[in-house]
Amino acid sequence: MKRKLLISALILIMLLSSTLCASAATGGGEMVEPQSTSSVGFQISRTSGTTADAYVTVYFSGIVDEYSVVVYLQKLVNGTWVNDTTNDEYVFYNNGINSSSFVFGHTYDNLVYGTSYRLKVISRDITNSLESRATTYSNLF
Repeated sequence: MKRKLLISALILIMLLSSTLCASAATGGGEMVEPQSTSSVGFQISRTSGTTADAYVTVYFSGIVDEYSVVVYLQKLVNGTWVNDTTNDEYVFYNNGINSSSFVFGHTYDNLVYGTSYRLKVISRDITNSLESRATTYSNLF
């Protein structure tokens, strides 16, 4: 429980610092010129053979008008990564507006002991009618 609180606090600090940096970079009254997904951060720990805690932060290069983020749980099967459709929680969707980042946290249960997993994150954002897409993968866990 302490670990979850610590990780949540770190994510909040990173989120606030990126927002403050974006505000400081504008000189106060100017608009931030948003672009696209600039980075995706992962904090994942396999807490047991069948459970993992995952935290994902998607950073946009500025404030986007709207965004969609999809997080897939994938497993390695015969050398190929596939969506783990046998897990009820294999996909999560989130849509938002006027944001510079998105934070996601989830505990994955019912993982198969001895199976390798990763997260696939697809982010789509729109700014000034221009659409940008990015796909990012976590390390395996």
